[in-house]
Amino acid sequence: MMPTAFEKVMVDNHRGYQIYLSGNPSSPPLLLLHGFTGSHASWNSIVPGLTQKYWIIVPDLPGHGESFVTANRRDMALDVTAQDLAKILRDLGVKKSGVLGYSMGGRLALHLGLYASSLVEFLILESTTAGIEDTLERSRRRYSDDDLAAQIDARGLEWFVQYWGNLSLFATQNTLPPAVLEHQRQIRLSHKPYGLAQSLRAAGAGQQASLWPILPYYRAPTLIIAGQHDDKYRTLGEKLHRLLPMSDLVVVDGAGHTVHLEQPEHFLSAVKHFNPK
Repeated sequence: MMPTAFEKVMVDNHRGYQIYLSGNPSSPPLLLLHGFTGSHASWNSIVPGLTQKYWIIVPDLPGHGESFVTANRRDMALDVTAQDLAKILRDLGVKKSGVLGYSMGGRLALHLGLYASSLVEFLILESTTAGIEDTLERSRRRYSDDDLAAQIDARGLEWFVQYWGNLSLFATQNTLPPAVLEHQRQIRLSHKPYGLAQSLRAAGAGQQASLWPILPYYRAPTLIIAGQHDDKYRTLGEKLHRLLPMSDLVVVDGAGHTVHLEQPEHFLSAVKHFNPK
């Protein structure tokens, strides 16, 4: 897979986010938010298609790539990150932006819709949940995420990348070309283990408050994308569609959790045909 032409830019932010740009700055902006263990490079396969329509802005999220990691997990929480990214967008001269988020990035996109609603033109949510509603289940997930973070600290990155890649959530990726799988593996290996551990502790699904009760108040046009073979997130996508008042749902055939990687052409088609007006 050929690398995408990104321009790496430094922005005036006190925490230390690394931001990448691609495309024509005169085009409408689209902020891309990767998932856990991803980076700006996770979007390589679809950015060339997106830049035909949008100016692409891609951060490495806290604990990932070249962006910051800190012992203060509060500084890496989703609501704080949403407000940080809103400031960064404004510093880049953006007044309105679309926001596309995958998995953890989709949860972050929903936080941007909450904490920076005036900045959000539309949302595209890929394989996304609005959080864990049940308090006990959320507590169990928080404990599980903290335990996995401790294992990353103790056992290291190579162990974790193998463990993460073997999750049943990604089983549908087994038929992808070896070069695509290796590219994804190298992205995961490019992180610092402490960064991923802290991201779990700060931004895991067990850490965030449930946003389900407030979804009916969202007013940004929203496209929800889920994979046909991802039963859990397809069901969550249907629930998001029911609760978000200005939403469309697209279920992509032949895809699991990571739709943009498994079916990039179908993913791009859904994004390009989405009319948020």
